[in-house]
Amino acid sequence: MPIPFEPWLTYPPLTRERLHEVAALMRDVRNRAVVLHDPEAGDGSWSLGCRIYERTLATIRKASLTTPWLTVLPESQHLRFTFTIGSLPIKFYRGEADDIPGNCLVRSYAELRQMQLAFQVEGIQATHILRLAVETDAYGNMGSISLVEVDEAGSPARLYEIPLDAEKVVLMRSKPINLAPPVLEVIEETSEDSKRGETGDKRGASGAGN
Repeated sequence: MPIPFEPWLTYPPLTRERLHEVAALMRDVRNRAVVLHDPEAGDGSWSLGCRIYERTLATIRKASLTTPWLTVLPESQHLRFTFTIGSLPIKFYRGEADDIPGNCLVRSYAELRQMQLAFQVEGIQATHILRLAVETDAYGNMGSISLVEVDEAGSPARLYEIPLDAEKVVLMRSKPINLAPPVLEVIEETSEDSKRGETGDKRGASGAGN
């Protein structure tokens, strides 16, 4: 059984925030695809799996255009997919963290080259491979997702279960309004106002004498 670990201590590019962002992206696209699944219309598990896989690829590609630390590596085969978080290449599969499919253990040329670059640039050892294991419920929704470190023998050595409920909370506050200091306007007394004031004074004086 793989042991728990904190990946950012061994692989600095794999921060908690980055892993959560990728996991949330994969969860959302999977769960939206499940909603579209219609067995009564003839949809089966194969069509559901194809839709989820291709939509996940498209979503990660789109996110990589605006996310500096997320990159999709060019692969020789259309359906082979490898992306990087920082300098580290990662693949994903659907299944349990401690039961990695054999085809998911195969390293492509793009992945091998990227690991060499990670070692040359950041000194990160390339003896292990990294995979994301997506476990699902009976309907196909994401139940959990874990980062799995696989050793040289192809066995899962360490894992980190990415928390899916640690959503980022942004406090929305209204911007402060900068008000200019009040300008005091001097109101000049008109002759009409002066007459009204004199009349009032006379009335007050007469009233005080009664």
